[in-house]
Amino acid sequence: MAPPTSNTPTDSTAENISKVFTKTDSLQLQLSLKEHYHNRVPHTEGRVGSLTAEQTTKLRNLWILLLAEFETNERIPVRYSLTQPAIASSDSTDDYETTGVTALSFEPLETLSTKDKQIKKPPGDEQAMAESTQKPKPSGSWLFQWSGSSSSTPAKSKSTTPAASETASIDESASVSESNTPATLTQSKQREEEFEDEATRRRRHETVQAYLERTQPDCRTIVPMEFKPLFGESLGERSFRSAFWQAATQIGDPDSWVLRFLRARKWDVDEALCMIRKTLVWRTGQAIDEVAYYGESALHHHTMDSGLAFACTRDNLGNPVYVVRVRVNFAQNRNIVAIKRFLCWQIETSQLLSGGEADGRVTILFDLAGFSRENIDLALVRTLITLLSNYYPETLGILILHVNSWVFSGIWSLISPFIDPVVKSKIVMARNAKEIAPFIEHDRLIAEIGGAKPFEYEYVLPSEQENRCMADSEARQTTENKFIDAVDRYEAATRKWLEDASSDDAVETRSRARASLNQAAIDLDPYIRSRTLYHRLGFIGTDHSVTF
Repeated sequence: MAPPTSNTPTDSTAENISKVFTKTDSLQLQLSLKEHYHNRVPHTEGRVGSLTAEQTTKLRNLWILLLAEFETNERIPVRYSLTQPAIASSDSTDDYETTGVTALSFEPLETLSTKDKQIKKPPGDEQAMAESTQKPKPSGSWLFQWSGSSSSTPAKSKSTTPAASETASIDESASVSESNTPATLTQSKQREEEFEDEATRRRRHETVQAYLERTQPDCRTIVPMEFKPLFGESLGERSFRSAFWQAATQIGDPDSWVLRFLRARKWDVDEALCMIRKTLVWRTGQAIDEVAYYGESALHHHTMDSGLAFACTRDNLGNPVYVVRVRVNFAQNRNIVAIKRFLCWQIETSQLLSGGEADGRVTILFDLAGFSRENIDLALVRTLITLLSNYYPETLGILILHVNSWVFSGIWSLISPFIDPVVKSKIVMARNAKEIAPFIEHDRLIAEIGGAKPFEYEYVLPSEQENRCMADSEARQTTENKFIDAVDRYEAATRKWLEDASSDDAVETRSRARASLNQAAIDLDPYIRSRTLYHRLGFIGTDHSVTF
């Protein structure tokens, strides 16, 4: 069934939504997408194995420029680091309106939530006010501390549901030890408000590591070693070369990663190089290698636990599908920095799920069932679009909007002007499982969206055992040396290929070097990336094979 348009008899909701799309550009591109999915034929134009002679020349020219950049040993500063918080405050005048994702500093989440409301404090009690605003004491590494364990909190605050259990204990102690005088009732209410605020703060700011430390007193840090950059780099900067190879080896073939930028810039070599440079500056500035290293331990626990977004299946072209459950997103349950950090981690992790035929592409299914005005989050949408458009080009396969709410038709008119035309061309709308079926067949679509796949999201907490190899410094160094050697051999093979692209020997040598580099990256991955939810669910194997 075709996506709803103004020419298709539909209900009023679909008609309102469809008016946003033009009848020429977007609809034509959507039909083209549908034809690809109907015939189960992936997009291959401009990709490894399907390059024209002209495109191959463009690729070779870009590699010439990249290799020249490597030799300059250009240094890129890290601006927002997990391990060096002072760097984050060195430039407080970031152009948020331009990038939309600048405030990704990895200091404790609460200190970064500049738009959060101040904690309520009982009037007329200066001591209580001082205690309720007291800064938390670090719990383990400063990296994972959460502003929720002040000295004013009783021992019973270890409960996973502090607001309910602690309030009950307060009422009980008040009735037993003292008469219910106005003074004691006022004190009890003040303490109740403080505990309610504690629960709110936990919900908004608590990381996965902090949650484990609070609920499992004997829990150790999920990541047993401090972060160490690749190539022997310092914590405060990376070279252009090291930043490139950290990014380009995630999906197996460096050519595939480079080609993304050529396609995104319509095969303009200089523009593609400029985009790669901006991406590497952004990745280094935001310390994306640290995002992967510390993983879920530094992510917002409530966002992970609620299942705001998760991968769970494949679409009809083999791309992994991420479901975004908009109905669970409430502003009072998170701060925007936590959401930005979460999105970056999910996109980085998606590259593990989208190797092989998917070529790094993913499908995003926005489930707007049960959507209300309380779930409106333009900052989240803009951040996601900015990431996909500017820093992860050609990563989005399609974006399916599962819409059955009239509210969204008005919201779409606010969002659409911010969407890159290329991204907009990949958006399709569907009102039910039948209309989703051309893109995700019924047996693959999860049950909560009307499909037959019996998948229910449940966040499986990480454990310290899953990352124990990270503590083996000797094994890490040996494996990293093999990776660096593989990079050197691939660069040498690429130079030989650039000298004579028609040489069968040069092509074969580069092919072998690519295979060796891919295996070296797989072997190194457990030392530089925390295991993920998708490893624990069995979706990602030790050999990077993916099974949903």
